[in-house]
Amino acid sequence: MKGQHLPKISIITVTYQAGRRLEATIQSVMDQTYRNKEYVIIDGGSTDGTLAIVERYRHMIDKMVSEPDNGIYDAMNKGLSLVSPDSDYVMYMNAGDVFYNRVVLDASLPGRRGESHLYGNIHRDGQVCLQPDKLSDFYLSTQMICHQSILFATRLHRRVLYDCSYSISADFKAVLEMRRNKDIFEKVDQIICTYEGGGVSDRHRQELFRQRYEILRQYPMLLRMYRGKTFLKRCLTFRNQLRMR
Repeated sequence: MKGQHLPKISIITVTYQAGRRLEATIQSVMDQTYRNKEYVIIDGGSTDGTLAIVERYRHMIDKMVSEPDNGIYDAMNKGLSLVSPDSDYVMYMNAGDVFYNRVVLDASLPGRRGESHLYGNIHRDGQVCLQPDKLSDFYLSTQMICHQSILFATRLHRRVLYDCSYSISADFKAVLEMRRNKDIFEKVDQIICTYEGGGVSDRHRQELFRQRYEILRQYPMLLRMYRGKTFLKRCLTFRNQLRMR
């Protein structure tokens, strides 16, 4: 690693009434051995003791804002606006999520130049979940890579903000817009995060799929893929039902 370029990464944590879950995330960020990083916390105006936890680590937090916002994506946009001008990468590690180990960034970033987005695998429910080796249109027609596993190239991300009209799918829309801009998503052979799950998108799956379908309508080719995969899935299900009769 000696002599290698160490790009600057901005880690953003969005939180609201998260309490002890936030502390685990802060400690995970602080434990990263990577040197060239900054940490930004965006709090939605918590009243549950969150600010006391932040204050305990304030000397290790570069920027912090606590004020009402219009939801998680509004807070993420706010965080992006606060990262340093010389930031090369930005990632979102929200309250309750943690890095998989202490050397994730050291294993992923040295030598990079912020020219493409990076993503890796995740750890969830006690097991490693492999994400696709290539982020293809076929994959994105029905699925989305875990947002906490993406290290966005800051320069490219600043061109695409989160559309707050999609309360639980704005990250999906943003990734599609980035790909339409010809941004490259490169997979790194690392487990990036331990993903807590249980968020709004997990609790409201029907609304999640409704919003994604609405977004896909803006991408006719992806919409055709989605409809084809959905039709095939239904046919296979029906075929299996026939076998059981």
